[in-house]
Amino acid sequence: MNKKFALLLVLVASLVMGASSASAAQIKAAGDWTVSADWQKGSDFDKNSEDNTFGIGQRMRTTFQFIANENLKGVLETQIGSNNWGNGLYSIGAGRTPTAAAAGTASANSAGNGNIMLRQGYVDFKVPSTQISAKVGFQGVSLPAAVGGGSAIFDDQVGAVVVSSPVTENISLLGGFARLVDKNAYGSVAGTGLGGDSAAVDLAFLAAPMNFMNKGVNVAPFFAFGYAGNKAGLQGLTGFQNSNSTGSSGTKLYWGGVATTIKLLDPFVIMADLNYGKAVYNNVAANNAQGGRSGWLFDMAVDYTGLSMMTPEIFFAYSSGENGNSSKGSGKSERMPVAGSPQNWALGSFWLQGSNSLISDSLGGTTGNNLGFWALGLSLKDIKFFDKISHTANVIYFKGTNNVDYLKQQSLTGTSAVNSATYGQFLTTKDSLWEVDLNTKYQMYDELALHLQLGYINTSFNKDAWLPVKGANLDQSDAYKVSVIMNYTF
Repeated sequence: MNKKFALLLVLVASLVMGASSASAAQIKAAGDWTVSADWQKGSDFDKNSEDNTFGIGQRMRTTFQFIANENLKGVLETQIGSNNWGNGLYSIGAGRTPTAAAAGTASANSAGNGNIMLRQGYVDFKVPSTQISAKVGFQGVSLPAAVGGGSAIFDDQVGAVVVSSPVTENISLLGGFARLVDKNAYGSVAGTGLGGDSAAVDLAFLAAPMNFMNKGVNVAPFFAFGYAGNKAGLQGLTGFQNSNSTGSSGTKLYWGGVATTIKLLDPFVIMADLNYGKAVYNNVAANNAQGGRSGWLFDMAVDYTGLSMMTPEIFFAYSSGENGNSSKGSGKSERMPVAGSPQNWALGSFWLQGSNSLISDSLGGTTGNNLGFWALGLSLKDIKFFDKISHTANVIYFKGTNNVDYLKQQSLTGTSAVNSATYGQFLTTKDSLWEVDLNTKYQMYDELALHLQLGYINTSFNKDAWLPVKGANLDQSDAYKVSVIMNYTF
């Protein structure tokens, strides 16, 4: 009797599963799992901090596509980490039943810290009988960029509606709306976090990618407009601060630019970006004078693709810096405003960090901190002497474009200066860096790669300029990095 009952259960389960699979979406999974062992010395360029560090970090990104048909799918991307082993998600006891026990006690092994983070979750579909595509939900959005791996203005995960459509064979339009911040924390603890009206930050953008690669040219102009309510506190964010920032004003934000790739002069490939941004608000802290910031960024790279064993690249970047007016009471900044923390734009793989670094992932990008410099560099990319082994070497010179008078602000005191003028990231016209990187990749399997990344930064900071910020203990040092990375993609 038991055998017949078991057989019946198996039959019913098979019928249910068969019926479900007939109407269920096709599921595809992809992943990017990384474990990185990093040793750094002097990464804050201060001998007195004794910041020799060794840590092993881990990050697991997994993407699921739920495909109904060729015109409709849902995308869900999760992330665990980045965290160091022994900390947070990867501490002892993480993933067990939560408990309020204090750390170090026996029951602390039930800490329960194995959180899974939503990285993306959106619906991707085409409008019937048209060529219009739309993505609606929490997703990755980036403005056009040709150099640096991503946009230096906006490149982040955000709740958004993004619509695209071809106009001609070579021209398309892409536009959207994104909500960057909403301080109305409905659903949280009662009576807390409710910002009321004017507590959101919105961004609208439009791009017109023009692909004439049959003629060797790709051009993508774009424009973006944002508005922040006076309760959103946007001026307190790194990418909008100046010497007299205040978080109690509404802000209007404007960006425009163009990304260009040219392959007319084969075997040379020319890539360039021109970005401009402006943030305008009344600066209540400065007698209600008009405040904000405005600035620009230009970058350019030239690749030579005529060699089989490597691709040499020379690149240049210039971003406007503080010219000293903000230190004279106008309250305006001359650095380009940055929305959020752009994740990928970088030159080299150490000072600006790169998208492969778990360190930069935990920091959320450093573009907003470092603007106000020019750089000239040489990269030898994808050097191949042996099968499955490749190298990339970078040599870069960075020089500041920020006037040293900016550091004389009375507000810029203490070991961690406010308004994005942090020692080691903010470069004045009297500060410079040399960076040398050697990164090696061993493709063990098609899906598994091992990386060895070596980095060195030689510093030259002006002590007279930084003494008011760092104090008498200012003692600059060079920086070193050794990273061993295992990356599994599937």
